[in-house]
Amino acid sequence: MAEILNEINKLCLDNLSTDWVESVYHSEFLEFGDLPEEYESVLESLDIKTIFQDTMKACDSWLDPNLNDGEERSWSAISHQIKHQSLLSLLAYFIDNGSKNVLTKEHRNNAILAARVYYKLLLIPGYKVYHIYHSQLFAHSLVCLSFLKTMCENEDNYFNVRELSCEVNYLIKKLGKFVTDLKTIIETLQLKPSDMNFEDIMSNLVDITGGAIVNKLNIDKIELSNVSRVIYEMIDILICGSNQTPNPLSIQVLFKCLLPKLISASVDSRSVHNVVRASYVTYSGLLLTKYGKAALNGYAILLQHLCYTLDGLERAEVRTARVSLVVGLMSLLPTKSYKKMATWLLKLSSTSKISHRQVALEILSKLLSNDPEPSNENPESMSGNTDQAGNTNEPSTASENETPAQANDTETIGENTEEQLPTNDDDEITDEEVSNLLMQRSHVISHSDVLRAVYERVHDTSSTIRTRALVILTDCLHSELPAIRQAVQDEITDEEVSNLLMQRSHVISHSEVLRAVYERVHDTSSTIRTRALVILTDCLHSELPAIRQAVQELSGEGEVSRLAAVGARCVCDERAIVRKAAVGLIHRLIANSGDGRTLTKEYAMLVGLCRDASIVVRSSAIAALGEMVGKAPSEASLDAFLTGPMHQLSDPETKIQEQVVTLIQQLLMARFKKYDASSDEDPLPWLFLGGVTRHNLRRHLQKACTLLVKSSNYINHRIVDILSTHLNVKDEERDLQCLVLLTSVARHVVYSDVGFLLEYYYHLTEKDGYDTRLLLLLLELLAAWSRCLKEDDRRTLREHLVTRLAAASDDGCRTACASLAAQLDPENLLWATELMQIAERRAVAGNDVREWLRAADVSLVAPAPPSPRLLRLFLTALTDPPPEWGPVQLGLCAAGAGRLCLRSREAASALAPALAALLRDDNEAASINALLALTDICTRYSCIVESLLESVCGCLSSKAAPPLRRAAARSLTRLFLAGYLRLRTPLYYRYCALLADEDHDVREPAEYYVSCCLTVDAIYHHFVDCVLHYNREDTETISFDARQLIYDVMLQRMSLVQKLNIQCRLAREVLEHAADVCDDWPPGGADELPPALNATLLDTITLLCGPRMKLPKKPEKAGENDLDDLQERVTTNIVSHKMKRTVAEVLVPAVLRLYSHLRPRGGQLAAYLVRIATDLLNDYRLEIEELIVNDEELIRRVQQFQETIGLEPIGNERNLVTTSAPPDPDTPRARKRPHRQQTNSHRKRALRI
Repeated sequence: MAEILNEINKLCLDNLSTDWVESVYHSEFLEFGDLPEEYESVLESLDIKTIFQDTMKACDSWLDPNLNDGEERSWSAISHQIKHQSLLSLLAYFIDNGSKNVLTKEHRNNAILAARVYYKLLLIPGYKVYHIYHSQLFAHSLVCLSFLKTMCENEDNYFNVRELSCEVNYLIKKLGKFVTDLKTIIETLQLKPSDMNFEDIMSNLVDITGGAIVNKLNIDKIELSNVSRVIYEMIDILICGSNQTPNPLSIQVLFKCLLPKLISASVDSRSVHNVVRASYVTYSGLLLTKYGKAALNGYAILLQHLCYTLDGLERAEVRTARVSLVVGLMSLLPTKSYKKMATWLLKLSSTSKISHRQVALEILSKLLSNDPEPSNENPESMSGNTDQAGNTNEPSTASENETPAQANDTETIGENTEEQLPTNDDDEITDEEVSNLLMQRSHVISHSDVLRAVYERVHDTSSTIRTRALVILTDCLHSELPAIRQAVQDEITDEEVSNLLMQRSHVISHSEVLRAVYERVHDTSSTIRTRALVILTDCLHSELPAIRQAVQELSGEGEVSRLAAVGARCVCDERAIVRKAAVGLIHRLIANSGDGRTLTKEYAMLVGLCRDASIVVRSSAIAALGEMVGKAPSEASLDAFLTGPMHQLSDPETKIQEQVVTLIQQLLMARFKKYDASSDEDPLPWLFLGGVTRHNLRRHLQKACTLLVKSSNYINHRIVDILSTHLNVKDEERDLQCLVLLTSVARHVVYSDVGFLLEYYYHLTEKDGYDTRLLLLLLELLAAWSRCLKEDDRRTLREHLVTRLAAASDDGCRTACASLAAQLDPENLLWATELMQIAERRAVAGNDVREWLRAADVSLVAPAPPSPRLLRLFLTALTDPPPEWGPVQLGLCAAGAGRLCLRSREAASALAPALAALLRDDNEAASINALLALTDICTRYSCIVESLLESVCGCLSSKAAPPLRRAAARSLTRLFLAGYLRLRTPLYYRYCALLADEDHDVREPAEYYVSCCLTVDAIYHHFVDCVLHYNREDTETISFDARQLIYDVMLQRMSLVQKLNIQCRLAREVLEHAADVCDDWPPGGADELPPALNATLLDTITLLCGPRMKLPKKPEKAGENDLDDLQERVTTNIVSHKMKRTVAEVLVPAVLRLYSHLRPRGGQLAAYLVRIATDLLNDYRLEIEELIVNDEELIRRVQQFQETIGLEPIGNERNLVTTSAPPDPDTPRARKRPHRQQTNSHRKRALRI
């Protein structure tokens, strides 16, 4: 005892201030002020390290049980000679100082020595009576165990890695003695979960077991493993206590300490945290295996908390790590506990938190890949695993002291249930024996054989054996022994390792899981909707019978399956990512339809998405249709591809054009082979060309070839060689397909051997009843390669063409023949002049309109101008047709007049008004030919046609003939695309009205141009004008639904800022105007709005209430971590406050003012006004509160509206006071100090250059 007193007296505790000691005790060892200056000067003269070491030696000598000197060894003998409070305060100060200065070696070592001295003092009997043991001080002393982790995390503070390694190894040796002393104290204290700071003590012990030491450091792993071993033994002592029986509450506390470690390691994706996470996962599994029933309750609570903790779950990589962690830990549960956990996950998938639903959804998607539970009940697999006492009741999955519901202040997670743990009565080797077998230094059999035997037990029917096998394999995967590592590498592949945790059967039906996923399709979060659609699509891909049966049950037996209905609803979703996921679902539904049905509606949905406003949606739809054509070509899939992706060759995005061109290359160009009657040919390219001719898409094919020339080498002479072998070998349909493709590639390829074309031309002209389209395409092809003809062939062909032109018959190829003949010999065109003059004389002499048309056709190539008499003939006939003419003659006259218009500007100026007047004629052929003639005129003389646009607009009227409307829509769209005509009013209104036309052939060109080619600024500037125009009484009537469809297509392309500006313009030009009209109503007089204004007002309010014009939501303080919502809020905030304030400043007063007039009338308008006013008050609350500060009229209207609909009044700084309230006092301000002027200005320095 004298030695202890002597060493402690060396610390000069009498010089330590009593006030400082009391302040430390008063703060419960949580706050430490600076040491008193007097005592600091004393410490400078002391060797603290030596004093602490000598004190520990003195304690060990005094407490030696072999020393029998009759002296009492307890605190009662030395307490009156030692100021133990001052001593404990000083030791706590050194421990705290070391924890704050870990990187300083002196402070770090002093902290460890001070903690060891404290542990020696706790060995003296009577430590509790004299309050030597303090739970907070004891827990605080364990912070020394975290020094290793702190040093490794601050690697940059050291000169090099070698210096850090030396420091870490030195610290490990110090901690070896530290944990030895600590273990002795843990055995003595006999701590219980109910003791103070028990959780902190357990947490500090667990912290060093996570393997957070950097692996690249050259550390002493043997010493580190010895430290970890002692700590594991201390944890076992805390769990089992003095009676060696595991305490379930202690294990729950341990799992609670592991929870933040697992969460933290999952949030950070660095490799060191992967090691930490694997270490804690392994330890958790070992705890469950070792303690069985006692650990099961805490283990289940740990799993639920891992699903319920929100830290980092807004990031996809964190969710992936968390899901993998939970699925792996779940695989160690007994069967019934696993079933209850899976059932709980089904409930979690429908909770209010988005992140919870996301995690549950991902876990359920993992569970779908498991095999279904066997239907036959195996007694061995269903037997329970009992503990040593024979108890079979499983603890509840939620602790009474703490549940996730309490921790997160939300719904309850666990349910108190009892179940029977599985057991196995078979004679088997225990896991300890198998583990020791693998760890032996000398094997009588190879490691690989033992490891393979353990791995085969993963598939055992007994859950106990499966669990033990997984635990043993986990230990082997973490082993450092070379022999075991080599055995793992040789016997277990990476795929088997990744699937170890998935080797268990389902305890709930696949249908139940799939139904939970299906319900998430209707979730408010777009991210969850997208993920649910992706999982459903993956299930349609699956080959597992159980999943196929679940999908069949979910789809139902109706005419339209549930999945198809979900796809149809999601393709109209406001989020592009959801529409993209719906594309995959519809694609898979079409691919899985093996009953021969043609899914016309599904194809139509994909075709519509090819023109979506989002690039990713368009790309996905195009890829889906291309894949279906490539894998299972059919008429329906080809028609869908040609109706959708083929038109996207004119997409404004280059990426989309390149995607379509690549598909055409794969489906068409790369599949051609030379004709061989003895071998089977690929039908896909010919089906493709057949669809091109059927849909008249030759222009689109020409553009595709143009783009292919820039991107690949498929357009060359080889494709011509291949197609030449298919010409004139089968039927006219094959010949037509060959010529369509040859004319498309002819302008990009110089082909000299055109003898096969001449041979086919003479063969075709010699037979009767051929398809005129063949001759037209053949003449076009010969014109493209005419420079490659030999001189004799050119002369022979020209003479043959001139002979055909001189013949009286007209086969519809006269202009093509004349053009080719003139091209073959441009120096000798006397034949054209003679033929034109002969036809003119016949036309003047007789009344046969066919001679008029012959003269007009030949005049296109004749060097001499046509006779003025011919022009007068056409002009007179168009103005006043002869009475004996029928529709055919008038149509031919219009076609001939169009030919003359191309010859000279004077003829076009003279004939264009007559042709425009003919558009209103009931003669269908004449009006269509007149429209085509005006289209040709526009390509040369646009100014002539611009003055006649009103007549052209009449062709788009719903009263016009359907063929004329279709031709007008196609012709005008081509003129717009080529830039010959600009879309201006009034043609803009009439053309946009086609967006809601019932005729698909009329609607399709306009829909394509407005959706993909028309600039967004043009749509934005004319939007409000369209709303006003379509509701005028003097315009063509358009139904309400049709108008809303037109507005929807326009709004789909507008940005958020443009939509907010549209709201302001509608408020100013429609709502305020309607309020002004209501102000002019006489008291007690008629109170009816004009019909046009009433219809415009209805359109405006419907738009403002609609989903396309939905006002941006104000971010909530406790908002859910949905990435799409967060991105929308960021975008909203960029434009937000000033723009939203402007909208509220204009829109809110207009809506409330109009509502005050229309409220007494009731009806649809008043109901819509209530709806939009409610949305405004909810979404623009902040802006409205700022506005109503000084606007008494707005205050009155807001109060009146809220009282009417029963809402609480909005407050502001003045709390809605009236003008009778006294004004706010003026803040006194000091007089501004006058600016002091310089009396003498400084001399300027000269600039030296």
